Amino acid sequence: MLAQRPSFRHLAGAAVSILIITFLVFEVRSGSSVGYILKSSRPSLKCSTAVSASSHNESWQFDVTRDGLNYGLSEDQCLTAFPMLFNETDKSALFRQEKPFTFRDLDSRNVDDGMVRGIIEQGQLYIVDFAPQPATFTRAKATLNSLNRALEAYPDRQSLPNIEFIFTSEDFANDPTGPGPIWAYSKRDSDISVWLMPDFGYWAWPEVQIGPYHEVRRRIAAIDEGEITPDGTQVPALNFADKKKQLVWRGSLVTNPAVRSKLLKSAAGHSWASVRVIDWDNENDIRYNLLPMEDHCRYMFLGHTEGRSFSGRGKYLLNCRSVVFSHPLEWREAHHAALVAHGPEANYVQVAEDFKDLPEKIDFLIDNPAVAEHIANNAVRTFRDRYLTPAAEACYWRHLITRYASACDFEPVLFTEDRDGRKSPRGIPFETWQLKH
Repeated sequence: MLAQRPSFRHLAGAAVSILIITFLVFEVRSGSSVGYILKSSRPSLKCSTAVSASSHNESWQFDVTRDGLNYGLSEDQCLTAFPMLFNETDKSALFRQEKPFTFRDLDSRNVDDGMVRGIIEQGQLYIVDFAPQPATFTRAKATLNSLNRALEAYPDRQSLPNIEFIFTSEDFANDPTGPGPIWAYSKRDSDISVWLMPDFGYWAWPEVQIGPYHEVRRRIAAIDEGEITPDGTQVPALNFADKKKQLVWRGSLVTNPAVRSKLLKSAAGHSWASVRVIDWDNENDIRYNLLPMEDHCRYMFLGHTEGRSFSGRGKYLLNCRSVVFSHPLEWREAHHAALVAHGPEANYVQVAEDFKDLPEKIDFLIDNPAVAEHIANNAVRTFRDRYLTPAAEACYWRHLITRYASACDFEPVLFTEDRDGRKSPRGIPFETWQLKH
């Protein structure tokens, strides 16, 4: 018996079903070069700190001398070496686990001044849009170079997920709770659409005369540990007990007068205070008051205050074998999960928002130098030798890519095709873009 031929209605229904499925798998918006692929499924998310120890190479341990400049540690090595580094990205991803970002969410965010839009495909970086950078051009370039370095150093870069992202090179993200995700150097707990990325200083910060990060770290370590100069001269280490028993702070008042003026007021008149305001528009003032970053480490106590949002100097100060004093921090950075203010593992000292208890705490540590040195040693062990190494920064970039991808329901399309079959790239390879800017 012959099989019954399908009716026209059945054929039409099947065709519509195929069109619907095709649309769900691949969509290119009419009249636009923007395209994306919807993911069929997303992997379940686990916090990085919850990964079982058996998944790591238990015989491998992070050694800063050997591994501190290794930008290509494996995923397991990153998780073993820096278990507290990824808290903020894990929190952001978990928050979006049930309601992932869509392409329309991302596309809803205009790429305004200070912002960059990019694609990572097969571990390669592409620039889709580079908005005007009236005040932050070097920041944006430094950030892109750092991101690309983390990609290039990774032996298995093609295994990284494909993503499309937008970041801001300003001090903070506008519309931090909007529908569109954005990467930024710092965030508050309430900034639910902001994903933390490493700041520009991990590459270099020329505006305040701070060079490449690895070179600043070398100069800082030379003060604390000593060094042999190129001509063979032995420069001895500066012992903690021989550091200036003063609190040093240099900075602009205008970026956060509410907090920074209180530090000045609390320190005024004390012999232990070396606190000066810098006017960045006055060359003579800069010449007189600017202190090279490594020379901060010649002081026993270091003051840290937030600016318009985070303060870029914080990571440099935590590289010193000195005691950092900070008010409660509102703006998060990637390494903040490793800050400890109390107990035997304390690696900095937290003071009140108004700094009124600063004199009392400074006097206590001057009278108890062993306690002060213990805190300073903890800071070196935690930050200079681990969480603020170049290796940690590269690990963070790749973890951010992976976690961000888990919170998006789409993958980007790098090449779009018009009705005549002609393909057009949406992004410029970073290497090509770099030569043009």
